[in-house]
Amino acid sequence: MGKFNSKKFIDDAIFSFSIGDEKNAKEILYKVLELDSENLDALRAVSEVLLSLNELKLAEKYCRRALEINSEDLTSTVSLARILVMKGDKEGAEVATAKARILGWKEELSCDSD
Repeated sequence: MGKFNSKKFIDDAIFSFSIGDEKNAKEILYKVLELDSENLDALRAVSEVLLSLNELKLAEKYCRRALEINSEDLTSTVSLARILVMKGDKEGAEVATAKARILGWKEELSCDSD
């Protein structure tokens, strides 16, 4: 199946999340991922929604899937660190936090050179 325009659906999910309707946000994002399992924005968003619902195992699963698609994704790396903190994985959280710092510096240096 080809790519579809998921932006509207993801925007709807973000709106639902922002007004406290995490369950609706999760449902919308799951539908997006059914149609496009490699949608990085949906993977990032569903990971955050699941984290807020304290569904840590699933949050980590989707976050790691996002990092499989783009291992240099700063947003997903920061989310992973937050998830691991909540899970009590201090060592994993420290590794993810260090990687996030490095990615942040790279991004900052990249913007400075533009």
